[in-house]
Amino acid sequence: MSDENPFSRPSFIFSAGFLAALVLSGVLIAVWPDDEAEGGPAPDAAPASSGPGATPSPEEAPATPDDRDSVCGLEAHTAEFDMLLPLLDTTWTSIGGMRAPQTAEHGPGVVEDGGVRHCYSRTPEGAALATGNFLALANAGGDRMGSRWELIVAPGPGRGAFIAEMEAAPESEEGVGGQIAAAKVVSYSEDEARISLALMAPDSVYASMTFDLVWVEGDWKVVVDESGESDPLFTVLEDLGGYTPWAAI
Repeated sequence: MSDENPFSRPSFIFSAGFLAALVLSGVLIAVWPDDEAEGGPAPDAAPASSGPGATPSPEEAPATPDDRDSVCGLEAHTAEFDMLLPLLDTTWTSIGGMRAPQTAEHGPGVVEDGGVRHCYSRTPEGAALATGNFLALANAGGDRMGSRWELIVAPGPGRGAFIAEMEAAPESEEGVGGQIAAAKVVSYSEDEARISLALMAPDSVYASMTFDLVWVEGDWKVVVDESGESDPLFTVLEDLGGYTPWAAI
């Protein structure tokens, strides 16, 4: 088995076989040392200047929070942080075999033919929904966002690399992916969020993936590093303790 973590790449596939191998070998893949850290995500650092007064181009500028309203008019109902938030009345849509969540109140407020999904409320629920949809769209393979990944990926030095890889990614086969089984808000503010999703593979192996998001350009967007990787904290789970059930299975 390769030592490379396929979940750190934009074009990762949630593989039941890979998870089973992890459980058997006792391997634990972790990008961040502490899933429970209360601090919010750190925006990408700006690239080094090439000369006096040099500044990054707009598409390379690191993501910084702003206070603009939702791009599709979803109301920001609360800024309260609850680790075990209830997510009710969720509709699930299959995208390449993995189901993506949607609610009328928190988004995605824009769903277009062909797979484009974006616009979430400025709430913990909105951040969780943004994470679930990002995971499903990226896991599905292919250019599911029609070269419009900037709608769900935060500005920064790596956004262009992420988009290029997604545009080149082959579509996955239907039914090969795992499914969202539960969610947890690790940290939250009006500008930044860290969301952990628990997933269940077809052979009932559980694993969690944790993503950083930033509120920018009027929406929740996933932060990627300079190489275009989302670097989710990937951990095999024995059970769903500490998570709120949010089942797409």
